[in-house]
Amino acid sequence: MPATPRSDSDWERLLAATVESAPAGLLVADPEGRVVLVNREVERLFGYARGELLGRSVEVLLPEHSVQAHTALRSAFAVSPDARPMGAGRDLYGRRKDGTEVPVEVGLNPLVTEAGTFVLASVVDITIRKAAENERTALQEELRRAHRLEVMGTLASGMAHDFNNVLGAIMGYGEIALMETRESSVQQDLGALLGAVERGREVVKRILGFSRGGERAMRSLSLGAPVEEAVHLLRATIPASVDIRLALHPQTPKVLADPAAVHQIVLNLATNAARAMPDGGTLEFVLEPFYLLDHVARERPDLREGPYARLLVRDDGMGIPFEVQDRVFEPFFTTREPGGGSGLGLTMVSRLMVEHGGDVRLESESGRGTTVECLFPAVEGYPEREEEEAVVTASHGGGQRVLYVDDEPDLAKVGRRRLESMGYEVVAETDPRKALEIFRRAPEDFDVVVTDYAMPGMTGLSLADGLRELRPGLPIVVLTGYLDVLSPERFVPAGVSVVINKPVTMSELARTIHGLLHGP
Repeated sequence: MPATPRSDSDWERLLAATVESAPAGLLVADPEGRVVLVNREVERLFGYARGELLGRSVEVLLPEHSVQAHTALRSAFAVSPDARPMGAGRDLYGRRKDGTEVPVEVGLNPLVTEAGTFVLASVVDITIRKAAENERTALQEELRRAHRLEVMGTLASGMAHDFNNVLGAIMGYGEIALMETRESSVQQDLGALLGAVERGREVVKRILGFSRGGERAMRSLSLGAPVEEAVHLLRATIPASVDIRLALHPQTPKVLADPAAVHQIVLNLATNAARAMPDGGTLEFVLEPFYLLDHVARERPDLREGPYARLLVRDDGMGIPFEVQDRVFEPFFTTREPGGGSGLGLTMVSRLMVEHGGDVRLESESGRGTTVECLFPAVEGYPEREEEEAVVTASHGGGQRVLYVDDEPDLAKVGRRRLESMGYEVVAETDPRKALEIFRRAPEDFDVVVTDYAMPGMTGLSLADGLRELRPGLPIVVLTGYLDVLSPERFVPAGVSVVINKPVTMSELARTIHGLLHGP
């Protein structure tokens, strides 16, 4: 049979062993708030030896900012001594012997004796639980942020499509008017209008660059263009009290990079810098050539000696305390108040720099600002993809028949007029199903088809499928405002010959159709 206590002394020893071995800290205070008993877990949790606590006020275990409030709570408990948890709905902290604070959960029970009412406090260290809660909160915020970005990306794509249609109509009519007028002042005005449309195209590209996700489109490029684009967009979002300065060194080497990722890097660094200057200041971007020497590279294991493009982002804000600078690139770490950010901005920058084979470092001093250095390895031997517009004469056609399909009446009209001015015979339709029926009646009458991608009732891909069933090998050009968010591989099974991002210029359209009919 199991042994059971037989005397009062046996019960006392069992009770003492239970208190001593309890997983929670157990502390007893007398009516004056002096510690009269603690167990081993209290010693471990607070770092005091038992003899250092007995006879001292319980306030020694509290942070200084909590002592006054606790004294009042202790007095209230003496008046109404019933069992209760402490800290419901708010954070409680204890203070260790070394001065550090630890999150705790406390339960109180009165012990009524002949000597008075004592208080039994159970104290539980909830450091691990709080860390898990904080991580869960941060993950939930990251999911919400990712969802917001996804929604923004979808919204940006839709807006870009609509905006590109508007720009396409303006561009088309402008080019037609420019061809038909001989008055120099009008030609200058129309040239300025077309220049504004071109800038509008670039704005749309930048918006899509910020919202685009997926795999990195790495290519050899000069960082100056994407950095300058990002800074231009930032001017509209950063407070006017922040003076933005940009210095691009012309001899900065090319790198292998994704322009959209460079946008993200600049955006995150600029956002952090602006938040560090709530009252305004100077935000400076410097892009310059940099040669990393071997003895310095050995201190940065991800890098090696050689040429780099160096991006410096400087602010004269409040700076980052030295003791936390080593943690700023950790996920979810932030020096801002709750709600001030997820702590993922610099983590994203660090991840993107690793993807680009580079490195990011930070120098900061409290009250003296912060400088972030991003090093991109220089590359040679990768051809830079140039976005050049060849000069093409408008008159490329020789009476070939073109079926032009766009659900926007203005774009269908301007497309017909453009192609007719080039010498083509054009049938323009706004309903893709009607266009398919026209083609079905005489599939050999058309030499090429130009169609929009996003149309109600039938997409450009579905139309291309139907056309190719009727006539395999038919040259088909698809125009889309979604090229940045659609995979080009989606167009191949439909037999699409060429995909062009909207708005399309007259020169692009002429060159494309001429190439399909006569070879490049």
